[in-house]
Amino acid sequence: MTLPAQEIADRLGGVLEGRPEILIDCVRPPESAGDGDLAWIADNRSIPTGIAASAVLVGPSRPSEELIDVPAIIRHENPQEAFARAILLLHPEPEPRFSGISDTARIHPDSNIAGDVIIGPAVTIDAAVEIGTESVIHPGVVILGPSEIGAGVTLHANVVIYGNTHIGEGTIVHAGTVIGADGFGYAPTDEGARKIPHRGGVRIGRDVEIGSNCAIDRGALEDTVIGEGCKLDNLVHIAHNVVIGPHSFFAAQVGIAGSSTIGQGCEFGGQSGMIGHAEVGDRTQVAAKAGVLRSFDGDQVLMGLPAEDGRQMRKIYTIISQLPELRDRIRKLERDLKNLESAE
Repeated sequence: MTLPAQEIADRLGGVLEGRPEILIDCVRPPESAGDGDLAWIADNRSIPTGIAASAVLVGPSRPSEELIDVPAIIRHENPQEAFARAILLLHPEPEPRFSGISDTARIHPDSNIAGDVIIGPAVTIDAAVEIGTESVIHPGVVILGPSEIGAGVTLHANVVIYGNTHIGEGTIVHAGTVIGADGFGYAPTDEGARKIPHRGGVRIGRDVEIGSNCAIDRGALEDTVIGEGCKLDNLVHIAHNVVIGPHSFFAAQVGIAGSSTIGQGCEFGGQSGMIGHAEVGDRTQVAAKAGVLRSFDGDQVLMGLPAEDGRQMRKIYTIISQLPELRDRIRKLERDLKNLESAE
């Protein structure tokens, strides 16, 4: 799509400086942007030398003299959010390559599917499955009942939804993810491990996005819960009976053990993890590769393994980097002391 800079600014709710008539048809990174391109430059990033974009999207405090060679400047209070909307504006989501309900889909007559749902080839839908309006079910998806899929949900290829699953409206689940499989629960006996039956479910709120190849297990008796607005990267594992508050973020390869509770607005860095039956409060930030082995109050940064307060861990890391020098100094002191003792 091609739009004049003024129209883009108006649609994004920004303020335009420069040439309103210049045409924009693409969003690109500032380093590679050229004629007809819009680039977003974060406040903490420098302007690339020789920037050739036709328009830039910046925050209100970016000095205009830094952008003297750019024909059009769009200022926005939240330029990152405006950047996301600019992509949707200039690069709309492609329509599914199929429409209606595929002839190869197997749909149980006792399911309840809204009339405008798009269902791709080789989809299997069980009895007692409800799917809301404007949802898109891509090829190879399996949905077992009883389950409820809200309005405007997108399930990408080969997603598997076990029974007793509720997915809120507007949620996106990417390819290969499994929701509602049994949790990892076994009782030791003299004959070996006895499987603990899992009869709970999974409840996922509205506007959640779940990456590819994630695993979200059902609860044993109660439900596993993921609050509205949560975002999970690829390869994230949420174990049975975990409860996650709204608007929390999980980077790739995070693992949350069973019966843990995570507050709202929390962030877990890549490859971090959390022990079972622990709790972290609202707005906790867990650094990459950190291991949370006990409960913590909210509003703090956790680092390390075992994870502790980030300020304390930074001091510890600084000391660790000095250990070789400290070792050499101690050895020298020991030699000097030994020489003094010998002199006596």
